[in-house]
Amino acid sequence: MNLTSQTLFFLMAAVPLFLLLIWSAGRIRTAAEYYAAGREYGGIRNGLAITGDYLSAASFLGITGLIVTSGYSGILYAVGFFAGWPLILILLADKLRSIGHFTLADVLRERFADRRIVLVATVGYFPVVVIYLAAQFVAMAWLLNYLFGISYDSALATLAVVAIITGLTGRMIFSSRAQIIKAILVFTVMGLLTLLAYLTTTPPLPELFSVDEVLIRLPVDVHFLPQEGDTPMALLSLGVALILGPVGLPHVMSRFFSVSDERHARMSVFYATGLIGGFYILIILLGFLAIQHLEASPWGATGTANLAAVYLSDLVGGEVLSGVLAAVLMVVLFSVMTSLILTGSSAFSHDWYALTLRPSGGYQEERRLHRLSGLVTVVTASAFALLCREQNVAYLVGLAFAFSASVSVPLLLGALYWERLTAQAALWGGVAGLLSALFALMTGPLVWVGWFGFSEPVFPWRHPALLSVSIAVVVMWYFSRKEVRNVTEGGAAGEHTD
Repeated sequence: MNLTSQTLFFLMAAVPLFLLLIWSAGRIRTAAEYYAAGREYGGIRNGLAITGDYLSAASFLGITGLIVTSGYSGILYAVGFFAGWPLILILLADKLRSIGHFTLADVLRERFADRRIVLVATVGYFPVVVIYLAAQFVAMAWLLNYLFGISYDSALATLAVVAIITGLTGRMIFSSRAQIIKAILVFTVMGLLTLLAYLTTTPPLPELFSVDEVLIRLPVDVHFLPQEGDTPMALLSLGVALILGPVGLPHVMSRFFSVSDERHARMSVFYATGLIGGFYILIILLGFLAIQHLEASPWGATGTANLAAVYLSDLVGGEVLSGVLAAVLMVVLFSVMTSLILTGSSAFSHDWYALTLRPSGGYQEERRLHRLSGLVTVVTASAFALLCREQNVAYLVGLAFAFSASVSVPLLLGALYWERLTAQAALWGGVAGLLSALFALMTGPLVWVGWFGFSEPVFPWRHPALLSVSIAVVVMWYFSRKEVRNVTEGGAAGEHTD
């Protein structure tokens, strides 16, 4: 492979796109533009922006690689990542836009006077943003390793510096415009790659998904069976995370505040649901086409399996297609990275500091905290990505969804739909969901075995959402019922005394 030619095609495609992003970054005039793109977008444009924001290249690369290395197990991620969107359309589109101003914390402040609830929600944002950002870093580092031959560690260090610089100066209006272009580019390149891969494969379309065909191409002992520890309950836990996780993603939910009214918010999700569904259908097809073209792959569980789609593009489209695909993926990863840093920083600077701790503080104080929290977010995500270099990036995205489902989703749905939910119940339910998810992560296979070196994990599942969501809901129910009972007994005692 002529690396110089491929790199040239990458730069020819990437440089104009990055210049467009830089141009968009200077168009900030008001706080509404800073946090929600000025609310200028209609349903179709905002639907495209939501699609671009949600179509993480980490998911694209990770699921394709997971299908190649795990067979049908990879389909679970593709179906799960999409399955949460009908819930968003039914439960949240109207209500979020009618209540919120800029962020999800506004919804909680509208319902509860206790500012500690906003703090819990803000702290709950942090692992979601960090893990999701780490997934982008892992994908970008392996992509840079593939394109330029630099080591994973050097690529990650370079990305961390770039993320700090761009994240501290990035804008939501930058991301909104970029996401629309990104969605169009991703569908165009994916469609071309799928067509070329299909035209150059031997079996007809129905046989691509047959068990016999998969077993012929991939060794059964490595590729076809579920991953170790994926028991039925563990897979159910994964499903809970993937279905509920999108409901609480801060960088996606903020898109509901980029439209003028509830109808446009509902239409945004309607368009985004169709586009995202088509995206994951293409990913599944690409994964099984990659099995046909990338047989006898020696990857195993290494992080280079995340680049299966890029290797496939090089085989069927040559250096031009692989260079352009790499450029589009890098722009996608970069824009999602910027959006994540912005929303993670805004959670502390706007949601917690400006709205609860110091409502009378000035905009400059808020901006200073925004920069500091962005720096902490990038450093933490970089360290996480350094430790997760061999992990499939789709798994990391699913882990971020688990934290979203454990903290943000119970608080958000409880605030919107549970009239008897009390402030104390919301507070302790959010804390319980966060702590139980952290416990499951720290004692699970990723950290307890992979990082600490123990032979067996304390918590056996790789996906903690079923445990942590259940604990959060039970704690909310218990404290709400307890307070209602105390009020009822207090009222009865008063009547008896009278």
